[in-house]
Amino acid sequence: MWKSERCQRWLQQKHLKAYRFVMGQQNLLSTIRREVVKDGREVLWFHAASYGEYNVIRPIIKTLRNDNRRCVVTFFSSSGYMALMNENEKSHEVDNIFYLPLDMKSNVREFLDIVQPSKAVFAISEYWMNYLSELRSRGIPTYLVSMLVADSSYLLKWYGFPIRRAFKAFTKFMVLDERSKENLAKIGFNNAEVIGDPLFDNAIRIAKEPYQNTIIEKFCAGNTPVFVAGSVSDANDLSLVSSLIEHERDVKFLVVPHEIDAVTLHEVQEKIPAKSLLYTECTAYTDFTDVQVLVVNILGSLSRIYRYGNWAYVGGGFTAYLHSVIEPAVYGIPVAFGPRIERKTTPKEMVRRGIGAIVTTPEGLCYWFNQVREVREQEDVKSRATAFIEANANFTQKVCANIEQ
Repeated sequence: MWKSERCQRWLQQKHLKAYRFVMGQQNLLSTIRREVVKDGREVLWFHAASYGEYNVIRPIIKTLRNDNRRCVVTFFSSSGYMALMNENEKSHEVDNIFYLPLDMKSNVREFLDIVQPSKAVFAISEYWMNYLSELRSRGIPTYLVSMLVADSSYLLKWYGFPIRRAFKAFTKFMVLDERSKENLAKIGFNNAEVIGDPLFDNAIRIAKEPYQNTIIEKFCAGNTPVFVAGSVSDANDLSLVSSLIEHERDVKFLVVPHEIDAVTLHEVQEKIPAKSLLYTECTAYTDFTDVQVLVVNILGSLSRIYRYGNWAYVGGGFTAYLHSVIEPAVYGIPVAFGPRIERKTTPKEMVRRGIGAIVTTPEGLCYWFNQVREVREQEDVKSRATAFIEANANFTQKVCANIEQ
């Protein structure tokens, strides 16, 4: 269907993410067969939907990978795949990175025949029926990390039966809170353990690593404070951030869209009520004198970019997919986000501790900003954030101990 060059060009222009997904599936199993090396080492297979979910399992991979083990990572998301491919050229933290072949029985069997994993690890909420069924039939230990089961979860409903049946493949559920463990027990799963979020360990590691970005540092130079708007995902996020930009002319803004296709970037710059530049338009010699907003259109750097901010807004909170609030919190800065946090334990705790805040309107974001504008308030938040992060460190070892059993 997609072999027509005209179709491919149309899809690339109009739906870049879909285009990348479609192209990534072409001859995928042949690519996997060619690139997976049979060298006698044990193979661990890790799957994540997106780059954000990969960051949950990243510290697990760093702990478990050694000279006798190979780590194969698959993604459903094209942005996650591309971000890790770019990083891995320098870091070499995993052995193979692929798109996940579509969840059809023939694909699943061929994929597992090629990769031959000794264990499989899934992140958060990404699981596929045929993969789970085949993993179970082959007796391959399978783990789900950082799971959250809310009272409203479809798993607890009558129509969740097919997923519950597939879940029998999991050797262990590593959940984020007691409520999730209780809810799993209600539907017959007593193999859950409450373990914290490895994403804390990943964020802590990144914050400690040296990082320099000449363009961003030049933009942020001087005494002007900086606001980072990360993972700006939809019109709600953009409306809130744009309003704050309009009201706070004495603040510089780093705006990092979740998607960086040409259409999205055009919409972002059209909405911003101030002079802005795209990161990819800039060099070390760019004059930022009259530029209030730098739109960062590169993948995989947001967790490091937060270090340049005095405050942060995290996008996705007007959907069920709020992005990582841990990444800015690890730098001790005040964090705002949208209201849809029912699937997340960390933002709830951040609100309770006075580190984070829910905002629902442009006026609400401006009001919150004025509350944390002064240095004294920022220092108070930093103290609370530091204690919070330290209390949630080192959960990766517990996860790895379960997988190693």
